[in-house]
Amino acid sequence: MPTATTIVIAREDFSIPGGEDHDAPLNTAAREDRFFNLLREAKPDVVVLDLSRANGGAADAIVKIRRHSSVPILVVCGPDIDCARDYRTAGAAECIASPVDVVALNEMLQQIVRGNGQTAAAPAREAAAFNFAGVRFQPHQNILCAGNSVKVHLTSAEGRLLTHFATNPWEIQSRTVIAEALYGKDRPATDRAIDVIVNRLRTKLRSIGESTQDLIKTEFRRGYRFVSDISVEH
Repeated sequence: MPTATTIVIAREDFSIPGGEDHDAPLNTAAREDRFFNLLREAKPDVVVLDLSRANGGAADAIVKIRRHSSVPILVVCGPDIDCARDYRTAGAAECIASPVDVVALNEMLQQIVRGNGQTAAAPAREAAAFNFAGVRFQPHQNILCAGNSVKVHLTSAEGRLLTHFATNPWEIQSRTVIAEALYGKDRPATDRAIDVIVNRLRTKLRSIGESTQDLIKTEFRRGYRFVSDISVEH
């Protein structure tokens, strides 16, 4: 594997093997906070999620990771790998049965990293349209189209913001990152200016219909998150 590959390993309860403080065990909320803080700081290429001893709610752990990050998830299943389909449906990239063969694990990690690199490169191409929540967004025209024939026109700034959200769904976007997406690195913007554009986009999304009422979530003191799966047309 490339030496630059970064991997985070966690269990179903988001505990990290070798990372527990046995003198002061972490509660559920603290474990989750530590895990997601690690995801943000380490920016791993793959999360290896050990569900080999899962006793319920395993797919929920995958969904929770997917709602915070688009990082690929490799699931380690129990000997009965029939659950792999449910895990892939929840958002896992691949599954491997335990006990894990190190060579097979290494090969699968390489495949995931290569595949994710190709997927990540796709948004860099010009997208003809983004589809989400029953809506089609045409970035070249800055138009939102709903199935009920409703059309909403966006300003250039709103269009750039929605394009940024659509290429980074489920991930928390800080105001600094949003400012760079809107204006570039050489033109800083105040938090207030960013909030105004976000709220204008929210209002226009809500005007489309019920399916788009709450797509932009505010993450207190951290920024915003676009909560919808996206399909891209090129």
